[in-house]
Amino acid sequence: MAKYDVLIIGGGVAGITCALTLSSVENKFPWAKDRKYLIIDENNSDLLQAKLYNVPGVRQGALGEEVIRDMRKQLDMFKSIEILDDIVVRAEGSLNNFSVTTKSGKSFLADRLVLATGMHKFDIEGLNVEVLPHDKVMKPKKIKIKNKDLKVREGLYVAGLAAGSKTMFAIAAGDGAKVACDIFEEWTGKFAVAHDSVSKN
Repeated sequence: MAKYDVLIIGGGVAGITCALTLSSVENKFPWAKDRKYLIIDENNSDLLQAKLYNVPGVRQGALGEEVIRDMRKQLDMFKSIEILDDIVVRAEGSLNNFSVTTKSGKSFLADRLVLATGMHKFDIEGLNVEVLPHDKVMKPKKIKIKNKDLKVREGLYVAGLAAGSKTMFAIAAGDGAKVACDIFEEWTGKFAVAHDSVSKN
């Protein structure tokens, strides 16, 4: 059974940004070498139905499905990340010992688990998380997972709408990047980020 350092459930804005941040340091630091990451995505992100007008660096009126496609292409640059189109039906365990099972019958192990599953429902069995009403969206009957600063408990994180964040592309992306940087800090024992560029000075 394949094991990953971080397994991300959900391949929308938060999930892909988390994966991109994690994988972007794969050749930069000894502690990042040979790490492995997996996104499991059921291709149901709200972004697939959207047009974008207020996302920095994204063309006005860009279709969400185009943006998701382009974000996935960015991940192709890195050997440490894999994407599986499937549906997670069960996840259980704790830090360094999570197990995940998909609808198609595949099973995986992971040290850390990130939930970036949107806000419509949470029907993954086994994790024993507290599901609450999402109080920062206008649509009724939306949910979030109880967390403190994007952490549910040791080894288990939540990002984007599932964390209770507002429904904005930039906010979801920020959540995904923050979770990745928080994981870096756990690995290194100190403040850590994944800079997008290197200063010339």
